[in-house]
Amino acid sequence: MPNTNVEETVFDRLGDLPQVAALVDWTLLELDKKSDSIHLSFTALPEFTNPAGNVHGGFIVAMLDECMGSAIVGVTDAEFMPVTVSMSTDFVKPISVGRILGTGRITSRGNSSAFLEARLTDTEGRILARAIGTYRLLPFPKPPTKTR
Repeated sequence: MPNTNVEETVFDRLGDLPQVAALVDWTLLELDKKSDSIHLSFTALPEFTNPAGNVHGGFIVAMLDECMGSAIVGVTDAEFMPVTVSMSTDFVKPISVGRILGTGRITSRGNSSAFLEARLTDTEGRILARAIGTYRLLPFPKPPTKTR
C-alpha cells in the first residue's frame, strides 16, 4: 500500500490491506495522533450503486466503519484490533460514484472500549454521511510465524 503523502505509519508496516479496505480503495491521507484522528479517501465504483444510481448504504457504512476502525489502529500503532459493537449512521446526501473523503476520530477511549465518530464528504467538503460508533478493543493479532 503506497503511502506517498505522509510519513511512514503503522499501516505501512502491517502489509496488505484487508479485502474490504482494498475493495473501497482505502487510501491514507493523514494520521493525526495529536487529535486522535485519521483522514482517508475512498473510491466508490459503479458496481456499488443501488437502482437509483447512488452508492448503496452498505458501502457507505463500510467506509464509515473503516474510518473509525482505522483511527484506532493508527493512533494506537496497532495495539488494538477494534471490533464494532454498535454504529449509528446518518445518510445526509446521496453519494455518487467517484472519490469520497473520510475522517475518523476517537472521542473517548478506555482500556477495553472506545467511542468514535466519522464523516464522509465530497471533494468540496460537503458532508454526505456521518456516524458514531462503539468499539471493543482487542489485542491486535500477531502476524503468523513463518515456518519452513
